Amino acid sequence: MHKRRLREIEEYTLGFFQTQQRTHILAKELFNSTNAYANADMVRALEDLEKTERQLIRHTTEGNDYISLTPQGAA
Repeated sequence: MHKRRLREIEEYTLGFFQTQQRTHILAKELFNSTNAYANADMVRALEDLEKTERQLIRHTTEGNDYISLTPQGAA
């Protein structure tokens, strides 16, 4: 995936948190929020935000996949 496209999806993801005014969401809420990006591309962007940027954490609780902003991501 092109870096520009990756950055666009990352910005969309962080913007989604801002719009929702939350720091903790179900992953499916993000995936269902737009048809502009393929789920696979969104997963790549989430991986980059998690592993490279350290702005979010992905985790599973009781069978539900969640995405939570780190303090750095919330800032």
